Amino acid sequence: MASLRAAAAARRLLMSSAASTSSRFLSFSSSTTSPRFLGTSSRLLGYFHHPGRTRDLAGNLYPTRSEPGVRFEPHADSSPRLSLDFLPSGYAVGFNLVDSHLGLLLLFKDTMVGFPTFLVCDPVSLSHTVLSKMPNGASEDGGVLVGAALLSRADNNGFEFDAVFVTVHRHRLRSWVASFRAGECNWRKPPFSEEVVIDFSLTLLEQRCVHAAGNIYFHICGCDLALALDSSNLQFSFLQAPKLIWDDLEPPKYRIGETPAGDLCVASIQNERLMFLVQEMNSHDGWVLQREICLRDVLDAVPGLPTCRWPAWLSDIDAGRTGRVFIRTTGCGRFSYCMGTGKLEHLKTSDGMEYGDPIFAFYH
Repeated sequence: MASLRAAAAARRLLMSSAASTSSRFLSFSSSTTSPRFLGTSSRLLGYFHHPGRTRDLAGNLYPTRSEPGVRFEPHADSSPRLSLDFLPSGYAVGFNLVDSHLGLLLLFKDTMVGFPTFLVCDPVSLSHTVLSKMPNGASEDGGVLVGAALLSRADNNGFEFDAVFVTVHRHRLRSWVASFRAGECNWRKPPFSEEVVIDFSLTLLEQRCVHAAGNIYFHICGCDLALALDSSNLQFSFLQAPKLIWDDLEPPKYRIGETPAGDLCVASIQNERLMFLVQEMNSHDGWVLQREICLRDVLDAVPGLPTCRWPAWLSDIDAGRTGRVFIRTTGCGRFSYCMGTGKLEHLKTSDGMEYGDPIFAFYH
């Protein structure tokens, strides 16, 4: 890990001195859209997730999936009640959520041989397609698929889009772009990354991504670096986590996200303290502590929760840019905490099930 951090520092200096010459994909909306780039007609409709089981009386169960399929939780009373029931039989059950962006959902289904099957759909227009198989070259030289994300969409919200898939070939990174136009899917492969080398176990790299402030991020478990992919030019780099959240006694536990204003942020729970930091280039390490909260005091204020609780950890920063973070506990359920109001809410479905993990915000 030490060599990875040192190499990342040198790469950041190199990347900061190089000007990007690549343009956005066609005239599409980029996956880097934050509130300052989103059209005025785009609004948060709600959240998609796989529902989880309600805890048992002993309080010993993690929220785990208890029924097949995907749930939608509307953001407001005026939000449409969406579902994936429009998909052909077996699709809504056999596929799992992997990304939500620009009014599209990306789902995958494991296959017995080769790479997973991927499906992209728009629950508003009821459009969907199954992507053609990844090129054979994706598996050459020991190629392993480590991540997937929606990249861009036609400006008129038509059902044309780009999606990116990340593979690792003997420590070398490569992205593959699936472009869906006029009912056909075509693949292209940018060159291998010259800036980033993967010298850690791939089991540490989270396969689901986070869209935030111009990049696509993949967390690395137990590491103070996150893998970043610039969606404008498909260049890889590493993001250094704030030094403040690093604990010498154990690996950092943090999540990357975006503030309601569209700025890159990081949240972390360490020693029952919830810390929220925003990227600020003029600070000593690029981050500024914006809020720090005693999580024990917050949870103690919830009626019915036992005073002797199982550990709590941060599962995500709300991609709906509401200023909330999602907190997961063992045995006591899942909660959202609003950094602005201090309001803590238990995330349960109308029929008493726990929200699943992750929770995907859906804009349209």
